[in-house]
Amino acid sequence: MKMRHIPAKCLHVSTPTWWLESRFHFSFAEYYNPANQEFGVLRVLNDDLVKPQAGFGTHGHRDMEIFTYIVDGKLTHRDSIGTSETLGRGSVQYMSAGTGIRHSEMNNGDDLLRFLQIWIKPDRYGLKPNYGSRVFKKDDRHNKLQHVLTDFKRYESEKDAGEGVIPIHQDCNIYVSEADAGVVQDFVLAKKRQAYMVCIEDNGGSCRRSTTEAQG
Repeated sequence: MKMRHIPAKCLHVSTPTWWLESRFHFSFAEYYNPANQEFGVLRVLNDDLVKPQAGFGTHGHRDMEIFTYIVDGKLTHRDSIGTSETLGRGSVQYMSAGTGIRHSEMNNGDDLLRFLQIWIKPDRYGLKPNYGSRVFKKDDRHNKLQHVLTDFKRYESEKDAGEGVIPIHQDCNIYVSEADAGVVQDFVLAKKRQAYMVCIEDNGGSCRRSTTEAQG
């Protein structure tokens, strides 16, 4: 197995603005690196910090599977298909942008908001736009890997895909975990598969944001 560790200091920090600080894992916005465009079907992974009473105003997407994991704070979502909700730590929102969807993502609270914004290339274009969310319990990810996202084909064919697992239009899986110090968790990477692992926090709650790539 080949592995490559990417220290947090190697991530690109977004151009400063009063309300947002982002760390880009791949080329995005003003950051362009032809050698760092994507990892398999993983096109975007941004670690976003949004100040109170600010956020991403209404904007559009097409033909992308978009997944957001809330680390801290409250995220308020509104979109063009009639959804409006607020989600907190450990919650997940997902969109199939398909033929087109417009949405806003705001921090309407008084505390800092942090979330991971993840874009995955779909297995086909022209899908019907769709939005959904899940509110997961901490116990479900404490010292174990919680399966939160999988391929529609696996979701429909395997009854053991897991309760609450989110289906998307691509052959990929996402797991999350909150582990105590010293806890070891095993993950078997099948042949010809690859994994992208992100350390979101250390045990003190600070943001380490280190990354490891692995290829089987």
